[in-house]
Amino acid sequence: MSEFNCIFLGREVDRSPELSGYAESFLNYSAAEWNRGGGDCVFSYIEDGLSLAVLVVLHDGNGRMSVRYDLARGRKAYYSIGSKDEMNTIVDVGDDQFVPLGSLVSPLTAWHAVEEFFVKPLEMPGRLHWVNAEEIVWPE
Repeated sequence: MSEFNCIFLGREVDRSPELSGYAESFLNYSAAEWNRGGGDCVFSYIEDGLSLAVLVVLHDGNGRMSVRYDLARGRKAYYSIGSKDEMNTIVDVGDDQFVPLGSLVSPLTAWHAVEEFFVKPLEMPGRLHWVNAEEIVWPE
């Protein structure tokens, strides 16, 4: 049996997420709303009790979002590409959550990734460009 779970802006775990319930927070982005909720959301695809894919969205407080796609719970992780030239510049988007500066995209672009994840969770959302996290130069 497969299912989706969502942890969204500090709310209770949603074990039957409906996309329509999350659209407003992306399409009419408010930094204040995202800041109140901790600034992140995690969408998980689960089969037979195992998390097979995860989509993580972190906002930077300035109207941009980093999207990370994890396949098989972190064995392979990919970051969205907003600016390829800034992928090796690592920034703290709050609460010691570090992301490549170049991974920041618009809330609308992040929303497209969420929509695609719910349709084909075992495939990276195709409307974004991605880089393998192992190719990023992370600070020691």
